[in-house]
Amino acid sequence: MTVTPPPRPENLDFPDTILPYDRANILTYARVLDVAEGRDIIDGRDWREASIIILGCNPDQDEPAARRCWDAHVARARWIISEGLPLFLAGDGKQCER
Repeated sequence: MTVTPPPRPENLDFPDTILPYDRANILTYARVLDVAEGRDIIDGRDWREASIIILGCNPDQDEPAARRCWDAHVARARWIISEGLPLFLAGDGKQCER
């Protein structure tokens, strides 16, 4: 199976705003959360295998870097489905009016 990882920002310290990267990779975030939260939709694989499949990060080559990438994407996915959701749904990077 050929893996085409999403292009990642150079800096994995994501800001508290929605980036074009977030919009382009919302399904990537969903897949990362499924593994991170134990829903195991990827045949019960752990973060190491899932990071190769989903993010194209290879822990066998550089485990600390792969782990940072994985953890950053898990944290970003959790932020998007909580505090970032109104921004994501607004579509223009601004908070939804209440």
